[in-house]
Amino acid sequence: MGCRSGTFRFYKLLADRTEKKEVKAIFKKLAEDEKKHLKVIETMFFPEAGFTEQITEEEIEIEDYLEREGRADLFTRRINIDDLVASIDTQKKALMVALDTEKHSVHFFEHLSKRSSTEEGRRIYRELVEEEMSHVSQIEAMLAD
Repeated sequence: MGCRSGTFRFYKLLADRTEKKEVKAIFKKLAEDEKKHLKVIETMFFPEAGFTEQITEEEIEIEDYLEREGRADLFTRRINIDDLVASIDTQKKALMVALDTEKHSVHFFEHLSKRSSTEEGRRIYRELVEEEMSHVSQIEAMLAD
C-alpha cells in the first residue's frame, strides 16, 4: 500500500513551490507527519492485518472503502502528482486540496480503527485520526486568514 507515500510527495512538492513562509512550514510539517504515518502503517498495520503475499480480506475492504468513497485519487496514487501540483496556481487552491486530503485521512483512519482486530490497533488508528484532525484545523485556520 503506497498510498501514504503519495501524500508525502504531494506535500513536499507543495512546500517546495510555496513562497509564503507560514504556508511552506505547514506543508513541510504535513510532509514529515505523512512520513511518520507511513512508518506506523508499515510497522503496525501490515502485521495486524496479516498482509502477506496473498491479498487479505482487510486489504480488499480498504480498497472497497476507497472506491465507495469515490475520493482520494491522490491518496491512492491514481493521478500524476507532479501534474496536480503544477495545476495548483494559488496558495488557496493548495490549501483546499490539502484540506480535502486531510479530511479523507480522518475517514480512512476512522475506518481502520473500526476494522481493527486488536485494542492496540484501534488505539493507534484513533491517535492517527486525532493527528489528522489537528491538520484539518491548521489548514482551516490558514484558509481563514
